[in-house]
Amino acid sequence: MVLGNADAIITTDQLQYCTTLSQCLQGRVAGLIIRNGTPYLMRNNGTPMSIVLDGMQMEGDFLDNINPMDIETIEVLKSAGNTAIYGSRGGGGVLVITTKRGGGYSSASTFTPGIIPFSPKGYYTPREFYSPKYDAPDNRPDYRTTIYWNPNIVTNESGKAAFNYFNSDEPGTYRIVIEGMDMLGNLARTVYTYEVK
Repeated sequence: MVLGNADAIITTDQLQYCTTLSQCLQGRVAGLIIRNGTPYLMRNNGTPMSIVLDGMQMEGDFLDNINPMDIETIEVLKSAGNTAIYGSRGGGGVLVITTKRGGGYSSASTFTPGIIPFSPKGYYTPREFYSPKYDAPDNRPDYRTTIYWNPNIVTNESGKAAFNYFNSDEPGTYRIVIEGMDMLGNLARTVYTYEVK
């Protein structure tokens, strides 16, 4: 559906002062009422409106699970001509919701001559993995399933690195998976196993 072929359109600037989507829509669209977080058209007393979020069909009570700040546009389809494409699911009306990150009409997705658009994948700050501290004596058994994890082991000039960890108290065969990348982007992976009795 092309933006503009709807019975009503609500844009992101009309949603900035609401905490829930029910609150945003109530009283803003003629004939639209919200009962227990589910949208209805007054002419279709018992049939809830369908919700289409970024092209995915959602249940009517999903409305307040959507953050109003994430929405680019809401297209309200009430007339038979606009809801016919949805078949029986469109009988109660349809709310077509497009989020900002769902391929909406924000300035990030518009074409500008002479500029190549680039969407960076983002930067991930590695989290520190919890390892028990064994400084003080502790008589509780240690049955961890993941023994050691470190996303930032740096090798020396000869390509060697050392790390220490405490094993679990559970006897059995343990597997070590080492994966990495060098400064040129070459990937490496190896797997070791050892047995604890």
